[in-house]
Amino acid sequence: MWNNLEEFAEWYKQNGFPIRPPFEDPVYVTDISYSYVLFREGQYQAELYLVRPNTSSPEHSHPGVENIIMVWGGNVHTIQNGQLFDYSDHYREPSKTGTNKLFGMCSEKLTDEQTHALIAGDKGGAFLSLEKWPEGVTPNSVTINWAGDPVDPSHGKIIKTLEK
Repeated sequence: MWNNLEEFAEWYKQNGFPIRPPFEDPVYVTDISYSYVLFREGQYQAELYLVRPNTSSPEHSHPGVENIIMVWGGNVHTIQNGQLFDYSDHYREPSKTGTNKLFGMCSEKLTDEQTHALIAGDKGGAFLSLEKWPEGVTPNSVTINWAGDPVDPSHGKIIKTLEK
């Protein structure tokens, strides 16, 4: 249906963010966020992340997974490949439609070796992780398909369990 992640991201947005969660393991939790797999089709999926206020993740990557971040709301910033993207100016007032000014904005595609980190401000945040997983791999969550320091000790235990 899609030839690449960019086509999937555009289709997902243009089709009103369809919701069709998988039966198995759609919810993932760390000390800083909850994620829920909203949609999965083959190797493509959309995960909604709700992030606690005043938290951050260490820089990390997601082996084998291509990833585009789509902002939904709140107050979040990112570091991508060591460069800070501070969106503070966009959070001061709503858009003309009453949404967050960044609603639906997509990041550049991150490959599986590129690093990124999340920084949530005093309101926390919400974003979609739009993903393309490798052929032959059953998608789960980028919360657990993680290379880098964990968010918290329980996150670290989950990652270590999956490495075996």
